[in-house]
This record gives sequence, structure tokens and C-alpha cells, in this order.
Amino acid sequence: MLKERPTKTATVSAVCIAVGLLGLISGCASPKNLHELASKKNLNFGVAIQAGDVLSLETSALLKEHFNLIVPENTMKWKNIRPTKTFWNWSDMDNMVDFAEKNGMVIRGHTFVWHQQNAPYVDSLKTKDEAVAMLTEQITMVMERYKGRVFEYDVANEVLNEDGTLRDTVWLRTIGPEYIDIAFKAARAADPKARLVLNDYSNEYAGTAKGDAFYELCKDMKNRGIPIDGAGLQLHLVAEHTFNREGLLAQIRRFAELGMFVTFTEIDVRIAMPSSPEKEAQQTEIFKGLMEIAATEPNTGHFVVWGYTDAKSWIPGTFPGYGSAHLFDKASQPKPVFEDLKKILADSPKRKK
Repeated sequence: MLKERPTKTATVSAVCIAVGLLGLISGCASPKNLHELASKKNLNFGVAIQAGDVLSLETSALLKEHFNLIVPENTMKWKNIRPTKTFWNWSDMDNMVDFAEKNGMVIRGHTFVWHQQNAPYVDSLKTKDEAVAMLTEQITMVMERYKGRVFEYDVANEVLNEDGTLRDTVWLRTIGPEYIDIAFKAARAADPKARLVLNDYSNEYAGTAKGDAFYELCKDMKNRGIPIDGAGLQLHLVAEHTFNREGLLAQIRRFAELGMFVTFTEIDVRIAMPSSPEKEAQQTEIFKGLMEIAATEPNTGHFVVWGYTDAKSWIPGTFPGYGSAHLFDKASQPKPVFEDLKKILADSPKRKK
């Protein structure tokens, strides 16, 4: 008996089913969350966290779902990782590094040189020799311990005043301006493959006193052969202030001309409380503008937020009258702008590694 040939309708139906199955398979292979999407696009979408965040089941689940980079907000700062000359608190940082590696994340180090959160014995340094020895030892001990595991460090943080002059710190008083060079040289010697960054705030726009001074400092270091790789722009912004997109792009692009990358290191956008739809719309446009730039400028590719939830925000304590600065609300639920960032990233071309 001859088999009945399939009708045209049956053939079309089979094709439709096959196409549907292919689409389903394709859909399953697409990124499930922002962590996977950012990784697929070769963008580091990061967040500053506290030591306990990696130990909390709820918080760690949120971090794993949404971020592919973490940075210790306070854990690596001097008074926490080495509260006395002889005691090193390695456990908190070890936990963070282990957490990152187990969950497909990378980790940034923050920070060695800062004018705050130093241990008392650091602020009491008197002579140049002891200050150089202490600074070099600190950098060497930390970076050799995490060699090959922490990919990038804010070697020095907030070294400039608003007018572009060097900030008065224990390092400037004891060592002199060369303390920055010493820190970067020690960092390169400790881990030659780690990326070394100079980080600051209010330095994001070309054409401002601090923005220009920060650029000139980096350029001078580069020209003198100091091993600096990148510029960190903190980007603690205010929703109601004008976002100078062109000034930011000009700053980023002139660093590119120096052969330096730019990392957006500490993003938040605070709102003068009470909030309103108009203020939230301004905030949204700033977040979106930063993501568009981070996703497309050749020498960027890092979008790191300084905390993720309004429930644990540093903003109200530092800037009274301001708040609602983060991507997640007080219930740790993503705000509408979070979906905007996902869409921008999804629509952006894959970045070169």
C-alpha cells in the first residue's frame, strides 16, 4: 500500500512547529538576567557591597542575579583590613573574593591611599621613611595575597581638592607629592597584571577646574612612565543638576588619547527629598545616559553603582535632605529605571574585550 503523501497544510504546520521550537530553544539560550546580559555584552555591571552581603542568602541571591562585578565598599580600607600594625583582618576580603569567583563575577579593589578610614597608627605617621615603608608594605601585602584574583584596584582615591590642588593628607605631609607615584609603582610590582586606577569625584567633566586638573595629573604620570592604567570617575550626581553629556564624553575621549581606560566607579544619582515624578524622570535620564556611554565608548565598559538599595544608602547621612539615589528601592525591589538600563544594554553592540 502506498503511503499517503502529506498535504500542503500538514507540511506548513510542521514547518511552523519547527520554527516555534527553534525560537523556544533560542529564547532559552538568551540571557536570563542582567548579570548574564552584561557578561554577554562584555560590560562590567557592578556594585559596592559590605562584608555581610555575601553571607546573607537574600542579598547574595540578588547580587548573583543582577551583577557581574563587586567592589568592597569599606572592607579593604585601611582601618578595616589592618586595624593595627600587626593584625590583618583577611577573612572579610577573602569571603568577597571567594564569592566573586564562585559566581562568575570579577572584583575591584578599593582602596589603598585615602584621607579617611585610616587606622590611627597611619594618621600618626611622622617621617617620610616610615610613611613610604608603611604605604609600600600595605599595597604589597594586599596585592600579593590576591594576585591574579582582583583584576583592578583604585590605588589612590580622592587626592585632589575641588580647585584641582593636591589634598592635604598624611601622605602629602610626610612624603610629599611623590606619594602617588610611589603607590602606583608598588602596586605594579606587587601584581604586574592588575589594572591600576586613580579615582576621584567631581572629575567627570572636561572644562572644570577639578576635571582638568585630574586629567593633567594622569597625563603627567603617564608621560613620566608611572604605571597608571585607568581613570576612575565616581559620578555621585544630583538629579536636579544638568547632566553634561558632552563634557563627560570629552573627558573620556581625551583619556582614550592617552591610552587610558575609564571606569565609572561609584554611580548614584541623589534626589532632593521629597521625590516627585519630575525629579525621578531627571534621575532616570542621567542613569540612562551613563549606561549608553558605558556600553558604547571604546575605553569604558564599567558601570559600577555605589550601593544598590535605598534601604542601606549612605546618601542621607552625608547629604541631609537627599535620598532615593539607587537602582533598588527600600524594599530592595528594582525601580523602573532598572528595566531601562537592561534595554539599553540589550540593544547595544557587543563590546570588544
